[in-house]
Formats: sequence, C-alpha cells, structure tokens
Amino acid sequence: MSAPVEYSFNPASYRALAGSVYNEDGMKRLILLTLAVCAAACAGKSVDMAALSSPSDQVVWEAGKKALGKKEWSSARQYFKRIVDAFPQSEHQADARLATADSHFEEGGTANYVLAASSYHEFLTLYPQHPRSDYAQFRAAESYFKQRNSPDRDQTQTDKALEEYEKLLDIYPESKYVEQARSRIHECRQTLARSNYLVAYFYQRGRQAWRSAIGRYDIILKDYPDYDHLDEVLFRDAECLAAAGRYAEALPQIGRLERDYPKSSFLSEAQKLRSTFPPSFAPAAAPAAAQAPQGGAPAGQPADHQPAAQPTAQQQPPTQPGGAPKAPAAGSVVPASQDPPAQTPPPKPPGGRP
Repeated sequence: MSAPVEYSFNPASYRALAGSVYNEDGMKRLILLTLAVCAAACAGKSVDMAALSSPSDQVVWEAGKKALGKKEWSSARQYFKRIVDAFPQSEHQADARLATADSHFEEGGTANYVLAASSYHEFLTLYPQHPRSDYAQFRAAESYFKQRNSPDRDQTQTDKALEEYEKLLDIYPESKYVEQARSRIHECRQTLARSNYLVAYFYQRGRQAWRSAIGRYDIILKDYPDYDHLDEVLFRDAECLAAAGRYAEALPQIGRLERDYPKSSFLSEAQKLRSTFPPSFAPAAAPAAAQAPQGGAPAGQPADHQPAAQPTAQQQPPTQPGGAPKAPAAGSVVPASQDPPAQTPPPKPPGGRP
C-alpha cells in the first residue's frame, strides 16, 4: 500500500496564481464586477455601455426610452440618471427625472411606490410650471393610493393620497386628471369613514365604551356625510346614546334616520329601540287640526252658545264727522236699542235744603 500523498499550501504560489485579483486594486475590480453582474441580473438585461457612455445626451435619452418600453426598469434608470448627472443643460433634464419616477411607479411594490412619490415631488419642486406638472401631481397621489391599507389597518397612506388628490383639484382645476382624482377622493373618503366605523363598533361591542364609540360615530356624521352607510352610523350612534342614558340626544338620530332613510334596513330596529325609552322621552304626538262641526258652534264653545248679535247698518247710531255719536234731533223717537243720554242732577243748595 502506497503512502498517502501530502498536500502543502504555499501562499506565494497562490498569490502568483491569483495575480492581480489578490492585490488591493484587483479586489476592487472584482467587487465592482460582481455588483455589475448582480445589477444586470436584476434588470434582466445588460446595459448598453456604448450608449450609456456616449457624449450625446440624445443617444442616452433614446436608449433610456427604449429600455423603459421593454420594461427594463433598472437599465432605464441608469440611462436617465446619466442624463441628470452628466448633462445639466440638456433639454431632456425634466423628462429624464419624470421618466425615472415613472420607472419606479410602473415597476411597482411598496419600495418603488415610495421612491416614485419622492421623485414626483422632486420634479414638482424643480419644475412647478412644467406642462406635465399636473401629471406629476396625479402620479404622486397615485403612488400613495397604491400603498393604502384595508379599513381595519393604519390609514396614513390613504390620508396622504387624499391630500394629494385635493391638491390637484386646487392647483390644476382644468387638468384632464380631475375626474379621475374626484373618483379617487370618493374611494379614499369611503375607506377613512369605514375605518372610523370599525373603531367605533369595536368600542361599542367589544368594550361597551359608549363615550369613545359616540365620539367616533360623530366624526363620521360630521366629516363624512357622503359615507355610503350613514344610516347604519345613525342607528349605532343612537344605540350608544341610549345605552349611556342620553335619550334626549338619541331621539334626533332616530328621527333623522326615519326622515332621510325611510327604506333603511335599520329603521325597524331603531323604532324598537325608541319604544324602550322612558315615557318622559317619548316623542310628542302631532296635534290634530281643530275643526268646527258643521252647522254647530266652533270648537271649544258649548253647543247652546249664541254669538252676540251685531248691529246692522240701519241700527248703527249716526255719527258726526269726527266719529262721535250724533245727538238725536228734537222730537225724534229714540230707538229701543239706544239708551237716552244721562242727565246730570242739579246741584244742592247750601245747608242741605232743597
């Protein structure tokens, strides 16, 4: 049996074999090469180095648009970054910044939506009067809208999206994106109202914390009158107010539910709830209109009551031009309905004798 072969490690031989890769400069080149390969793998396609290093901004711009059209997001961003950094006076400066934001937005994902929103805001800061500034404003709002959560989770991104859409309506009222922004605003408001409702309902059913639940329901009634399920909010608010013993405040909510939502599925439950209120809080019945019976005395007077006879035109006493009654002429007969004028008795002589 032959003896085992012994292997020895000679560092000098290894360095000679590795060559320049082992020294400091070679190691840097190796790291850069590795990073370039990883970037190309993430992009799916390698960057055209000839176009990227071209001294012409037009060549770089065309290469970037071509990569963007092929959805080679990382490659496209490298071309656009080259224009921004190397050609500050290029006519494609603004377009390159906007295209960079678009590449992040189109690639999607939470991280890219965050970068897209930041890039759109940077564009608006640098070019507030640009012909496509309304587009950048709309896309910034869309970047937040894409990050929104369901109503049972944090609504920070929904709030930001709503703010950006409303800014679009304020700054660019003639923009072609106005109608889309209004539709998004409605969606955001519905989500925010639903979020408040879920919190209120949790306080009501899970904690019996009536005061906290009422506060949340009141926020919806005050700030979100366009909520699609406002009838349910009115009913739940009335339930909490009644549970807290605030019957006088619960009655208007039920009355509003009856008036504004007569076909609501919560109407019968609300009326049952009202029937459990103490008698002192029962709604007052509408007063019936008072009508006089036909051929009889007016309401509130006995049937045998006869109204006082009013003098006819022939019985009216004659009057003087000033309106005072005229004294009857001498020898005329005083009507029975008129009393003769009272006569003043003569004064008594002194001493009490006549």
